[in-house]
Amino acid sequence: MQVQTDIRPMFSYSFLIILFVIILIIIVFLIMRYLKRKEIKKDVIIPNHNELMNIKNKYLLKLDELEKKLKANGITSRRAYQELSSLIRNFIYEATNIKVTNYTLKEIGTLNMPVLYELVAEYYDPEFAVISKGNITASIDKTKVVIEKWN
Repeated sequence: MQVQTDIRPMFSYSFLIILFVIILIIIVFLIMRYLKRKEIKKDVIIPNHNELMNIKNKYLLKLDELEKKLKANGITSRRAYQELSSLIRNFIYEATNIKVTNYTLKEIGTLNMPVLYELVAEYYDPEFAVISKGNITASIDKTKVVIEKWN
């Protein structure tokens, strides 16, 4: 007695597998997007005058240190822009309790802080471009003015 089995070709189910993977990726993407929208935004906490002055002085000193490193050629312009971006984001976090350290430029644009948006936008090109162009000294000066005038 001879038994014959019909074996399907190896890729006969590949369409279904690909479709399943695509649907799975879409579901994961939608879940991540939903969770990001549900992210709890903390209320803005405005420190008292003395605390704000201490925060301002702390970051103005950090900007002065950055400027000294830059003048001593101890840091590249690109790295200076990266540190500048980090400094202003950390300052805003300490001054408002909004964790902008993790925000993209687009997300910063939704915060109703046009000065912060303009500064970070100014840093982006020199920070990420193949050839870093920009006037880092002028950017540091603008950042100092923003910190000094922050209420």
